Amino acid sequence: MATYIDNKEFYELLCQYQQTGARRILEKIGKNFLKIAENIIKLPNFINYSQDRKSDMISDATFYMTKYINTYDLERKNPFAYFSQVAINAFTQNINKCNKKKEMFIPLSYIENLDKKEN
Repeated sequence: MATYIDNKEFYELLCQYQQTGARRILEKIGKNFLKIAENIIKLPNFINYSQDRKSDMISDATFYMTKYINTYDLERKNPFAYFSQVAINAFTQNINKCNKKKEMFIPLSYIENLDKKEN
């Protein structure tokens, strides 16, 4: 169980938000989203990335958690687990996207090196 987020309080905030849609409640939920993302990025899976990359990953995770706030089923009593999984999925999506970009540039660098060898 996470010590940095009170799961019962987080669940109550989500219930209040889905009933009223109040902006103040959304700000409190957003702070919890940020805490979740910042603590998950400390896991060994994500520790060796640069600080810029980590901040992009945290940004993506909070975006997706906010995007899926309305799809959270209130019958589930563990919002921490749900949004933690959303954050982890966002991190892996970001990593896969960056790896694809790297793979795209590998053939280009190979072609550039061929031109240098011919001269």
